[in-house]
Amino acid sequence: MRILIKNGEVMIKGDGGFEVKRGDVVVNGKRIEKVLNGGYDGDLGEFDKVIDATDKLVMPGLINAHTHAYMSIFRNYADDLEFFDWLHKVEMVEDKMTEEDCYFATLLSVIEMMKTGTTCFVDMCMMSKVVSRAVKDSGMRAFIGRGLVEEADSPGAKRRINEFLEDVETNADSDRVKFILAPHAPYSSPLSLLERVREIGVERGMMTTIHIAESDAEVEGIRRDYGMTPVEYVAKSGLFDLPTIAAHVVKVTDSDIDILREHGVSVAINPRSNMKLGNGFANVQKLMDAGVNVCLGTDGSGSNNTQNMFQEMNFASLVYKGSAGKAKCVDATDVVSFATEGGAKALNMEGELGVVAEGALADLILVDLTEPEFVPRNDLISALCYSANGSEVTTMLVNGEVVMEERKILTFDEEEVYRKCERMAQRLGMGK
Repeated sequence: MRILIKNGEVMIKGDGGFEVKRGDVVVNGKRIEKVLNGGYDGDLGEFDKVIDATDKLVMPGLINAHTHAYMSIFRNYADDLEFFDWLHKVEMVEDKMTEEDCYFATLLSVIEMMKTGTTCFVDMCMMSKVVSRAVKDSGMRAFIGRGLVEEADSPGAKRRINEFLEDVETNADSDRVKFILAPHAPYSSPLSLLERVREIGVERGMMTTIHIAESDAEVEGIRRDYGMTPVEYVAKSGLFDLPTIAAHVVKVTDSDIDILREHGVSVAINPRSNMKLGNGFANVQKLMDAGVNVCLGTDGSGSNNTQNMFQEMNFASLVYKGSAGKAKCVDATDVVSFATEGGAKALNMEGELGVVAEGALADLILVDLTEPEFVPRNDLISALCYSANGSEVTTMLVNGEVVMEERKILTFDEEEVYRKCERMAQRLGMGK
C-alpha cells in the first residue's frame, strides 16, 4: 500500500538537532519511501490513500521504553504507598488475574498509548502469550518480556522460561511482535537466573531488560546480602553481555555509571513513576555526560497512572532542572530524543524507528497544530515537551498501516475494552 501524507510540517533530524520543514511523506509498504521538501507534485492517483496533514506535525511515533501494559487495571488503586507496600498490594490482585483479564488490561493501555502518540513499547508482563495477542490485534509494535524470578532450577522459573520461549517460537514470523528477556530485578532474580538468562540470550541473539537500582530499600538489601550495588550484582552475572535496557537506575554511584557505559547498557528513565513512589530521580545529566544512551518510559499505570508519553516528556523536561537547580539541564531536544531516537537505539533499531527518514519503518504520528497550546508556533520541539498534552495526536501509522485516524482506533473495539475492564475491576474487588 502506498500512502501520501501531504502538506505537513515534518520533523526531521538535522545537523544541529531536530528541524521542522513543510513537506510530504511517501509511505510504500512498511517503510518511508521519500521525505519531500516542498511537497509532491505528481499524480495523486498513484497512491492508495492520501492523508491531508495541513496544520499537522508529522513526526516519529514515540517509543515507550519501559512499561507493564497489563497494569492499566491498577490505575488509581495502590496510590500514596511506600514502594514495597505498593508492590505487595498490587501483587495480591495480580495473582487473581486471568488470561482474559491480562488481554483486555493490555488493550486498555494500548488505547491510551495510541491516543497519545506511542507506536512501540517495551513490556514486562506476566503472560507474554496474551500480551502478544493483544499487540497483534491492535496493530501496535512491541518488544515483550515475560517477568522472570526465582532460582534458575526452580519449577516456577523453568516453567516461565519455557512458556516464554514457546511464545517466541510461535510469533517468530511477526515483524511487529518481538520478544525481550526480562529478569525482574536484582532483589527477585538470583544470580543463577541472571546467568541462565544470559545463556539463553547468547544462544538466541536476544536482548534483555531489567529493573535496576529503583529504590533505597533495593540498594540497601543488595549491599547487605551481597556486598555490592545492584548494578555491580547484575554485571557480575554477565547479563550485560547482552544488549540491555536497564529501567529506573535511580540510586547509582559514579562507578555504576562507568559500568553501564562500558557495557553499552541503555537506561530507561521513568521520572513520574519514580517521583510518585518517592524513589527520587535518575541522574540523567551524569548519564548523558558519561555517554550512556538514555530512553524514556512510563512504567505501568499502577505506579504512574498513565501511559501518556507526552506527559512523561513534559515531566522529564522539568524535573531534572528542578532537582539539579539549573534551567540549562536536560532540554526539550534531549527529551524528544529520549522518546524517539534513544528508544530506537536501545532496541538496536537505530535508523529504523524514531526518525522520519527515507528507508525507516513507517511508524508515524500526526499532531494537530491548531490546538491553542501550539499557538504561536515559535518552537515546535519545545512545544512537544512544555505545551502538548498528547490529546493533539490525531492519526497514527505503524509499519505503514493506518491504525488510528482522526482519533478513531481502526483495529479493535475500544468501547468493549472499557466495559471489560470496569467489570474486571469490580470482580477483583478493587473498587472502594
